[in-house]
Amino acid sequence: MKKMDVIFRQVFFKNLKSKTWLWIVLGPLVLAAVFGGVFWLMNQTNQTSKIGVVTSSPALTSTLKASSDDDQRYISYSSTAAAKRAMADEDLDGVLTISTQPTTHASLIERTDGNGINQTQLQNVLAQAHTKEVAAQLKLSTTQLQSLFATPQLATTSVSVDKGKLVSRSAKTQKSGAMVGFILGMLIYTFVISYASMMAQEIGTEKGSRIEESILTAITPQAQFFGKLLGILALMAVQMAIYGVVTLAGGLLLQRLPKNPLSSLMTNIDLSGISLNMLLFSLAFFFVGTLTYTVLAALTGSLVANQEQIGQATTPIVMLGMLGYFGALIVAGGTSPILNIASYIPFLSTMMMPVRLGAGQVTAVAGWSALGINLVFLILFTWLTVKFYQTNVLSYSDGGMLKAFKRSWQLQRAARKPKPVKS
Repeated sequence: MKKMDVIFRQVFFKNLKSKTWLWIVLGPLVLAAVFGGVFWLMNQTNQTSKIGVVTSSPALTSTLKASSDDDQRYISYSSTAAAKRAMADEDLDGVLTISTQPTTHASLIERTDGNGINQTQLQNVLAQAHTKEVAAQLKLSTTQLQSLFATPQLATTSVSVDKGKLVSRSAKTQKSGAMVGFILGMLIYTFVISYASMMAQEIGTEKGSRIEESILTAITPQAQFFGKLLGILALMAVQMAIYGVVTLAGGLLLQRLPKNPLSSLMTNIDLSGISLNMLLFSLAFFFVGTLTYTVLAALTGSLVANQEQIGQATTPIVMLGMLGYFGALIVAGGTSPILNIASYIPFLSTMMMPVRLGAGQVTAVAGWSALGINLVFLILFTWLTVKFYQTNVLSYSDGGMLKAFKRSWQLQRAARKPKPVKS
């Protein structure tokens, strides 16, 4: 135990002081700060577009003025020349001229250096104004006009099947749950690429520099394996703690701002859909998923013969991580029999199943069943990896990782064969 603790401390403190780990921690925070700053800046610079309206129809003028909102405001002018002078003085972003003879048609002059004009909204307003104009000519009352253009209301309710019963889920709840699952998948993928590569680098560097022989004279391969694994997991825990503190501090800071830049996003999110069961499930899958990929990195890292092969050791990890990540992206928009099966397969389900559970595609029983499959696989896979690790860590093969794995398998089979008893 003491020797394993030495390996743990060596791996933990060496990487904790390294620039690589510092960038692993700060990189996502810097990106989040940049995107948040851009989003905030876009909200701050988004000003109301002012459109001058020139028309001889009082009904069109009143309709356009009534349609003004925070995005676009319509101002009436007596002549096109007056409106153009206002636009030349940069008081207007555009001039809309509407003619009703012989038929209604409109023309728009837009400033290239002004605030953008939403032409789709403008066309909808013109269509509404034209409808009122025609209704007035046909002497239709307001009630008749509303009845003519009334659209039947369609109420949609999303439901999921839970223990043979239909449980209603709002669109916001479904979206919020899927978002949590997707964020979890993205975090797992980020941590996998970072820490699995670090684990492979740790083992590959020691093998490539031929110092494993000296290390393993004082410690068993099993103790070295678990010491390195615990050191990597401790680094993950420190990073998650830093992110938790930063998230809490950022949330408190945003609440003190006069205008929360995330308020527009929060209106589309139903936090009630993020249950305690969902959070526990997500944390459990995060732990099991990252640990499984890290164990795989230890296995592939033990197969390398020199530092030049470390890139080969991380390739399977990156490929599996990409499959799981893209699977999570696809399953968020819908499911299929292939995706259903893939969401139970280890290495893939760690990213896919939380999204399915959050979107209401599966029940909690199915989610925890998938977690149980991954947990059992992790235990068996770790046991098998330790067996291969103690064989591979002192084995060097210049024929590549595949040849090294075949040799390791042969050595494992030879070790399991009973030795003949000498007479």
